[in-house]
Amino acid sequence: MLSVLLVEDHPMNRKLFRDILEIQFAVREAGSAEEALELLEDDIPDLILLDMQLPGMDGLSLARKLKAEPARASIPIVGLSAHAMKRDIEAAREAGCVDYITKPITDDPFTFLERISKSLPLRQESGVGSQGPTEKMDRPDSLPT
Repeated sequence: MLSVLLVEDHPMNRKLFRDILEIQFAVREAGSAEEALELLEDDIPDLILLDMQLPGMDGLSLARKLKAEPARASIPIVGLSAHAMKRDIEAAREAGCVDYITKPITDDPFTFLERISKSLPLRQESGVGSQGPTEKMDRPDSLPT
């Protein structure tokens, strides 16, 4: 089973995302960027679902840090945020996120899972590490509506 590291500080949001993700993925959870880094010491997930607004180190900083580390640079990161402005999406792209999903999610659970799953092959393709973001975020269908 493919695995997702869910990094979300709000317990109710974390539960919602976990309940949906567990339909298709093995899920590990972190409530902060620092906790996520600890979990990544032991296991490399197939994908990271990362809240951009975390206490302490924010999601953008964590994404940049992971993309700068060769052992973790190929992990696709999907950003999560209540902010849907173009500059927020661009900042996530620049930090290395392959997609950006606004909260609250309005898709049904299976559409959400399908969208998450589309980010998984990016790990095996060209990678998103120091080479910058992939074309996934440049396609109009990957941007929030």
